[in-house]
Amino acid sequence: MNIEVLKIIELILAVLIILLVSIQTKSNSLNESISNVFTYSRNLRGFEKFVFYLTILLMVGFVVNTTLLAKMY
Repeated sequence: MNIEVLKIIELILAVLIILLVSIQTKSNSLNESISNVFTYSRNLRGFEKFVFYLTILLMVGFVVNTTLLAKMY
């Protein structure tokens, strides 16, 4: 696969992950966000569950793509 294609995929994945994570953020301050990470026990349903799993899938793809880019250099 061409390095330029992998770089474009990397950029697209990064932007999508940023957008999905920002959709999931519900608190107003950084302190609330950090405290909510450790006390997150709510069940996800419907669209929230889909966005959560899509974020995980894109992050795995990002790591795989980054690994491929690193091996090509």
